[in-house]
Amino acid sequence: MIPPTSFFPTLLTFHIFPLHAPITLWHLDAPFGRFSSKTSNLNVNGNIAWAAAELVSPITFATTLLVNPHPPLNYPSRILAGLYFAHYAHRAIVSPLILSPKRSPLHVVVALAMGLFNLFNGYLVAAGLAFYPPEAEISWKFWIGVAGWAIGFLGNVYHDEVLNDLRRLPGDRLVTSRLSEDEDPKAGRYKIPRGGLYKFVSFPNYFSEWIEWTFYALAATSPSVSNSLVPLPPLAHLRLHAGLRGSLVKLIAKIWWPPYLLHPAWMFVLAEVACMLPRALRGHQWNQEKLKGYPKDRKAVIPGLL
Repeated sequence: MIPPTSFFPTLLTFHIFPLHAPITLWHLDAPFGRFSSKTSNLNVNGNIAWAAAELVSPITFATTLLVNPHPPLNYPSRILAGLYFAHYAHRAIVSPLILSPKRSPLHVVVALAMGLFNLFNGYLVAAGLAFYPPEAEISWKFWIGVAGWAIGFLGNVYHDEVLNDLRRLPGDRLVTSRLSEDEDPKAGRYKIPRGGLYKFVSFPNYFSEWIEWTFYALAATSPSVSNSLVPLPPLAHLRLHAGLRGSLVKLIAKIWWPPYLLHPAWMFVLAEVACMLPRALRGHQWNQEKLKGYPKDRKAVIPGLL
């Protein structure tokens, strides 16, 4: 098995990641996309840097399962592993290197932060699957989770391609055939997207990805599977690595800890929302201020709510 002395300290460290959300919401725009600095000497090619940073996740995922001894992956865990690889095959290879037009420069700090996030996440999600014993069963709730993952994945791909179409020549567009009615085809790089959930929100690609990984987490913790998981010991009783036995860990261990956040799949959802929600809110504000005729009734990321 993958030793708890490595798994749980890493998971605990990953819980610190969402704490950046207030900073990126109120004080700091991550320097990529519409917020990138075109003149920074630390900029790198956006397409290649994005692909390299995202590839860290599936490589770490595969390496974790290949290098660490664990029971053979059962049927549900193999399905979940396949879904994980399908997502990153598109996100790390197909989207940035094949489908996407030229992206804005990516600041090297952003690329490194993405790579670090994916390093943690790839290891933790793979280790979580390795806790599945061979006799775990599949219920209808598992298949609902898989179906919800597929809907979110396809929604994420579709809405990303709507954005990409705004930067393609008319004959090269994949999912839309026109710009917005009030848009000059020779206008700047950023235009008003139309179609799908763009009718309701500015960032339906983010919303779709949250759906994707929420249903993935539901599948990973469906009752027939989660009841068969090797029990995760309470945080207070973990035999943590000697270097982490400090007053901070002891203090955290005494605080009530949501049990679902001890599962990597749910921690992934929390970390994604914490990363993408501030970006969506600030990007939505930018759209309203910079894009002439931007629909005033659109929300930022959650239809009808936010």
